[in-house]
Amino acid sequence: MNVNAVINDPEKYRYSALQVAVSKFGQSLHRLSPEQRRDAESIACRQYEIQSRLLAAPEASHVTVPEEQLDQQVQRIILRYANEDEFFRELQENQLSLTAFRHSVDRELRVQAVMDLVSAAVAPCSETDARIYYYLHPEKFLQPELREAWHILITVNPDYPENQQANAWERAAAIARRLQKKPERFAEQALKYSECPTAMNNGYLGQIKSGTLFPSLDKTLFSMTVGEVSDVIESPLGYHVLHCAGIHRAGQVPIGKALPVIREKLTERSREQHLKSWIKQVLNQDSEAT
Repeated sequence: MNVNAVINDPEKYRYSALQVAVSKFGQSLHRLSPEQRRDAESIACRQYEIQSRLLAAPEASHVTVPEEQLDQQVQRIILRYANEDEFFRELQENQLSLTAFRHSVDRELRVQAVMDLVSAAVAPCSETDARIYYYLHPEKFLQPELREAWHILITVNPDYPENQQANAWERAAAIARRLQKKPERFAEQALKYSECPTAMNNGYLGQIKSGTLFPSLDKTLFSMTVGEVSDVIESPLGYHVLHCAGIHRAGQVPIGKALPVIREKLTERSREQHLKSWIKQVLNQDSEAT
């Protein structure tokens, strides 16, 4: 590839330079210092060179990017801006035409399509291989004890009378007393009184393993019995009432549950390794040819 031709036509890699500027320096390309801009453009030029090599590989002849897909991707990028005017202003300030921008986006999509094609050449992990992995690595499939937990949070805020410390505690205590008598009302009370975002999900915290919550909550939750509602518990967030709805004892994850995950992970790993090897081969072949 003629690198000098790319350097002499910076619009070819300017969109990549914009991306590098944001990811590495946190601001638009035209706002970078001269040194930062040179750095961003150097990285972008190198990326363009690598893309060109991948797109020149035989596998690239099998991929195309439909115009509809390109339009959708362009629209997704535009939607990252406050409005279209801001997007077009960004192009103008960085001396990037809409045509060149679309060409760069199309190029990225084609590169991704080539890599997807190469990765897909690796067959999915078989069930037999997944079973072998499961039995050879039993330590990877140990499941800790899990507690199915729900909670209600009353925060402490001196700016609001009902959330001043004494009042907040009393509100939480009243809720705890009600629910200890009628645990089945926990979801209703959480939706009505909890000041945690989980209130929108009836106070559901999920299946919790030890060490996940604040120490005071963790200690209480893992000493509770199924169906129990706690007394008021204090944490840095305020006052909590916990409900333990279920206990899942520690043990080995069943093979039937583990197999789909194993197959997915091993397939992903094999495809990543194959793709890295292919990219390295393409780049080395191109280097040797030049």
